[in-house]
Amino acid sequence: MTAHLVLFTIGPVQDFIAQARRTRDLWQGSHLLSELSRAAARALVDRGAQLVFPALAAGDPELAPCLAPLRSTDEPPLNIANRLLAELPEGDPAAVMRDVREAVMGCWRDDIAGLVKRVCTRLLADGVDAVWAEQIDSFLEIAAAWAPLPDGSYASARRELDRMIAARKHLRDFAPWRQLRGGVPKSSLDGARETVIECPRHRDASLVQRYRIVGDEQLDAVGLVKRVGGDPRLTDEATSDEHLIQFVPIVNVALASWVAVATREAEPQLNGLKAASRELKLPRVPRAIPCAQGFPFDAMVLLRSRWDAVFEERGLIGEPERWGRDHVVPLLDKMSEPHPYVACLVADGDRMGNAIERLDDAGPHRELSRALASFATDARRVVEQAHLGSLVYAGGDDVLAFLPVPQALACAAALRLAFAAVMARACPDMAEAERPTLSVGIGIGHVMESMGELLELGRAAERQAKGGELGVERRDRNAIAVVVDKRSGGRTAWRAQWTEWGGDPVARLQQDAELLIGKLSTTKVYEIAHTLARLPQPEQAPGAIWGTILAREVRRSLARTHAGDPGIELAELGLGLDDTAGYATVRREVAAWVDRVLVARTFAEAEPRGVHRPGAEAA
Repeated sequence: MTAHLVLFTIGPVQDFIAQARRTRDLWQGSHLLSELSRAAARALVDRGAQLVFPALAAGDPELAPCLAPLRSTDEPPLNIANRLLAELPEGDPAAVMRDVREAVMGCWRDDIAGLVKRVCTRLLADGVDAVWAEQIDSFLEIAAAWAPLPDGSYASARRELDRMIAARKHLRDFAPWRQLRGGVPKSSLDGARETVIECPRHRDASLVQRYRIVGDEQLDAVGLVKRVGGDPRLTDEATSDEHLIQFVPIVNVALASWVAVATREAEPQLNGLKAASRELKLPRVPRAIPCAQGFPFDAMVLLRSRWDAVFEERGLIGEPERWGRDHVVPLLDKMSEPHPYVACLVADGDRMGNAIERLDDAGPHRELSRALASFATDARRVVEQAHLGSLVYAGGDDVLAFLPVPQALACAAALRLAFAAVMARACPDMAEAERPTLSVGIGIGHVMESMGELLELGRAAERQAKGGELGVERRDRNAIAVVVDKRSGGRTAWRAQWTEWGGDPVARLQQDAELLIGKLSTTKVYEIAHTLARLPQPEQAPGAIWGTILAREVRRSLARTHAGDPGIELAELGLGLDDTAGYATVRREVAAWVDRVLVARTFAEAEPRGVHRPGAEAA
């Protein structure tokens, strides 16, 4: 029989992952899609297909299911993307694709959702079986395509599959809900589906606390599966522990750099807090990664304003204010206040399509797939071991992670270099300028924002890095962008290609942060920003004189000194201020500098120090 090339896709992806309030929602959304893709890969191999992407063969341990955060080896499972490409040497491709679809639906309906439903019986409202079944059965968006694969037609067959899948995704299914109870709230995570859980006063208190279902929060079937995912009860009752947090809380990631400094500068006070947390039975984080080891408990107690909420949400016994004064304040007295902001890093490869287009056979494509899998391993090491972060997803050329703000820039630079090294090995016949590159977005937001909002910040930064916010040509990728959303100051953004600033734009931003800590006054930056706001736009101010006026005003602001506030040279700031270049050019340069320095200010503020500064608590 004729061999076929087959493409199998699973969705939804972006919206499903973004519908998250807590760390477990975000991680489980990503993990669930990876596990469903793993089920599809397993089914393809079982039916005689030879996987191209991911490049896993029969018997590979990564084909084994893994519903928990870690395998029995204490290693996280390989993330598998939602697009699977495979060769089918023989057989009816339509029948095989139907079998794969049933395998995926069975994994979703029975192995994942069914298990959650059984564990959460005491949370579910009466009479929701039909609603549950409809919400679960209608959730996945599965598409498949296949094309004959005679000798020498691999590239054309693959392009044809891409066209067919793209065309299918433009056709949307709009089936109406048929199982509605009526008169019940919609899900807090997805307003399209009804809640399936009891009203607050009838919910099982132990399950509410365990899964942190707060107040009037409502969850549909899919949302409840995300919230419960990763609970050890689902796979091993013997390991269940009411005082464990299955995922590293976002606040632990945000404060990991601060805790690392406290370990050096205030070790007795930190150890005292750990002992008190253990005695209080404050929930602890068992993950053996650096961001969770410095303070292996819920780090929200390090924020003064959250003591009452931690005691209430965690069901702790005692007086929050007194406990905080006795055990947390001694540590805070030795340190700068923790900076309650976290970085969401989203990275994606550039020009991957160009690299794949050069592949005219499945063999080289498998080699590229293996190279991308090795990058996923590198990304985990870079994020978690080298930069105190927590990796949510790394598959193919995509990375999603959370990091302490002081570590985010260095992590972005390290990921970019790791990706470049992998591409050099995977595409040795391509010129360096043509190889795929990595664009990285860093979104910085407050730890009390929802996970979905933090993720959107990261994605907005990635879009800017890709040039999507600027309308630039495709060649203008290969960049880093930072979007800062301060609760007290709105959004500020900065973008630079990796080739700018001598090939190290991160060093430029880090230098700006150091200047702000040292001799560059923030007051001067805002004074220059106000000057920009007062002057007319270029189209309203013809003539070269306006460029001279702006350049002189900037120089005057920077040169003026106050007590303990020295002047500063333009070269240190990365400013040229050539007033002969024209008003529009000078204005763009100054505006870009203001944005860059205001972004750098966030990194300067986040830098932990071993000397307490009264009144320095971040907004």
